[in-house]
Amino acid sequence: MPDLRVISRRKFTTVLALSFFVYGVILMLSFYLFSHWLIDKKEREKFRSEVTIEAINKERFLNLYLGKLSRSLLSIAYNPYFTSYIADPSYINSAEFLFLTIMLEHDDYMQLRFIGADGRERLRFDRDRPEGYPYKPARLQDKSGRYYFRESLKLKEGEIHTSKIDYNIENGKVVHPIVPVFRVSTPIYFRGKLQGVLTINTFAQKIIELFTSSPSFETVIFDREGYVIYADGHFYDKEYQPRKITELLPLHPADLPRKAKEEYISEKDRLYVKAMPMGTRLIYVAFRLKPDTALTLKKEDYQAAGLMLLILILLALPLSWLLSRPTEHMFEIVARQRQELEELTHTLEDRVRQKTEENARKDRLIIHQARLAELGEMIGNIAHQWRHPLTRLSLLLQNIKALSHKGRLDGERLEKMLATANEQIFFMSDTIDNFKDFYKPAAESGDFTLKEAYEKVMEIIGYDLKHKNITVSYHEQEPVRFHGKLNQFAQVLLNLIGNARDALMERNVPHPAIRIEARKEGEHWLIEVTDNAGGIPPEHLAKIFEPYFSTKAERGTGVGLYMVKTIIEEKFGGSVRVENDQEGARFTLILPVEESTKES
Repeated sequence: MPDLRVISRRKFTTVLALSFFVYGVILMLSFYLFSHWLIDKKEREKFRSEVTIEAINKERFLNLYLGKLSRSLLSIAYNPYFTSYIADPSYINSAEFLFLTIMLEHDDYMQLRFIGADGRERLRFDRDRPEGYPYKPARLQDKSGRYYFRESLKLKEGEIHTSKIDYNIENGKVVHPIVPVFRVSTPIYFRGKLQGVLTINTFAQKIIELFTSSPSFETVIFDREGYVIYADGHFYDKEYQPRKITELLPLHPADLPRKAKEEYISEKDRLYVKAMPMGTRLIYVAFRLKPDTALTLKKEDYQAAGLMLLILILLALPLSWLLSRPTEHMFEIVARQRQELEELTHTLEDRVRQKTEENARKDRLIIHQARLAELGEMIGNIAHQWRHPLTRLSLLLQNIKALSHKGRLDGERLEKMLATANEQIFFMSDTIDNFKDFYKPAAESGDFTLKEAYEKVMEIIGYDLKHKNITVSYHEQEPVRFHGKLNQFAQVLLNLIGNARDALMERNVPHPAIRIEARKEGEHWLIEVTDNAGGIPPEHLAKIFEPYFSTKAERGTGVGLYMVKTIIEEKFGGSVRVENDQEGARFTLILPVEESTKES
């Protein structure tokens, strides 16, 4: 007869072992799901950060290319050889020489044409392929029916028309093999009367391939109506080879941005769409993560997690047996479980540390972009400061040469001219010293006044403001003193005054003015920087201090005001607010009054 106590013990041991096994499987499955969620969250955040930077870089590339092309077009329009031909067609040889020279200099230009007001071509040079030799075609054509010609006729002098990226059409037919073309045009006037349209056709293939190339993203370009312009290395034309964006990407028309700078992002599909201005037109650029890119959800991560799950399930079998052993073995089992939990904790700590390092890299990227923006501002201001002395030096050299040829350059006159030239050179040298001192970081903190910071900024940007006829006024009820690094605070003022200047110029304000006012309220200094540019759109006020947010159409980086807020809050213990008044925007710096300032 079987021993009942033995049977009961066996059942108990079996149930206990099974319970521990099931508990272990549930625990490991939970860990696997948590790992899956954490990896997915990390990859989504990395995708958003990387694709935003990618879009910013692509938009800058496009703006630089369009700016270069537009400047080239206007330089031809105002060249004396061309204007002489417009005034008197008998100077056609001079104009043809100019066109040939321009075509030789720019091997990406496919055509350079002047089309009369009646639509008939008057001057034309062609190139059959990039880097090919330019030539005059045997026949000139009638372009009166082409959309870019008709739209260009409606523009004012100096305005630029940008065409669609479409197929090249000659004599009313699409050229084969297919040649994608992009055009810029400007109307030509003489004594107030429209004479025709000057047009540059460029080979779009190379520039679009450069624009869309990326190691991490597949890039698709399409228009406002959802017709694809470029995808998978192929160009499309909605008139001859239409293709909808919905055939390529999981996009609904309602998802598309409607204005420049607007965006749509789907972290689930790893898809980002941004509307970008292309001259007078708006294009849409879609970035989709490549399947094999480093930003894709790492296959190795899931394999490792799956392998870990399998190993832990297999470990659960002997562990369940160990946990079901008599009571004297419980301590050893608990110790092993504790070790496993510690390893799990270390794994989570490593992931948190990785996330912290990623955030630090993002902060370094923002600081780097701010420094690049400072460098661009510095170069622009130096150019403004140097323009006048360089002009004077050029005139002096021309006078010396002319007097020398005429034999009228005596020693006294030469000495006078050289002295004047040295004055201009010393002025330029002082300008470099001022900029070097401004952008050199201060080694230590110290006491300084608001007036000192303001004067330091005006040494840098004052000439540019004066050149643009912007009135700047400064008023303080009493001397405002701070403790910290003068250059950091001056950088804050430079960003605020520079933003006000850009807004005034962009909106062509009749009597542009910037006011800096300072007063004390209780235990705080209030420093207001105000302009009369009309203010900031209300929907932008809440996001104005966010990194990468910019209200400037082309030139903004979106880091200037972010750095203003960071410096004031972290370096000076204050705060910044922005609001609109009746005339424009008002930025207010709120800073604590230092103890040393109170005593003085």
